[in-house]
Formats: sequence, C-alpha cells, structure tokens
Amino acid sequence: MSVHVQAIKALTPADYLMIEKEHRLLEKFLTDLRDACACSKQEKLPDCSRCDYEKQTSCQGRLPSFLYYVIDLAADHFDHEEAIMLKRPHVTEDYEYYRMHKLAHAEIMHKLNALVDECFALDREANTAEIYIRFYQKLSSMFEEHDRSFDDPFILSTKT
Repeated sequence: MSVHVQAIKALTPADYLMIEKEHRLLEKFLTDLRDACACSKQEKLPDCSRCDYEKQTSCQGRLPSFLYYVIDLAADHFDHEEAIMLKRPHVTEDYEYYRMHKLAHAEIMHKLNALVDECFALDREANTAEIYIRFYQKLSSMFEEHDRSFDDPFILSTKT
C-alpha cells in the first residue's frame, strides 16, 4: 500500500484530497468492521453465546448497516476514481486500461452485493461474530487485490 500512498500524491490537489479522504473512510470502515463485534476478536472460534442478550442484539443489529454502507462507500469511490482517470490527457472511455479498471469496479460491486446476500443468509445459520470475521476478511482481500492490480499502476502512471 505504500506505493499507492506515495504515487497518489502525483494527482491534482483536489483529486488527491478526495481520494485520500475516501481511502481513509474505507480504512476506517474496515477497522470498525473488524472491531464491531467483541467476539470476532477472539483467537479461537468465536462463541456469541458467551455474550449477554443485549450485546448479541447490538452486534446483529449493526451488521446490516455495515453491509449496506460499504456498498455506498465503494460505489462513490469508484465513480470518483473513474472521473479522475478520465481527466488524464491520454485516457478516454475507449482506453483499454480504463475499461479494464471500470470492469474491475463493476465486478467488485457485484461481489459486494453477493457478499451482502451471503452474510444475510449466514445470519440464519452462523453466529454473528463469524459473519463479521468472514465479511472483514473477504472485503480486505478484495480491496487489497484491487489496489495491487489497478490502483497502484494507474496512480503510478500519473507521475509521467
């Protein structure tokens, strides 16, 4: 991620501020998601039955907010990122790298929606801490892979 952080500084000041703000929001979201359920921080398999009813209800009640918020957060970020890409002198909607990057965004949004559906389905059969753990792990992997494959190379290209 350090290449990403350093390379992003080559953007215009306004674009830089927007992307940095959105990356901080995504990082905060992931941290909040990871820490949302006390049981999900245990080293062994979580057991929500050790929590009192109020704590279990709180964790379960917050889950839908996390699920839907990340969809809005990612969609806004991807829209902004694509607009910034199109401001580059050599980038058009027909530019192959732009099309691949935009397609990757669409695939992530599809995966996010499927992941939300999966989490709601799991809510009937798994404990809440397990759902938080799975959701956090899958989201972290998805965003890290996208950064490595697309964001870092694009942002590095802004240096030229």
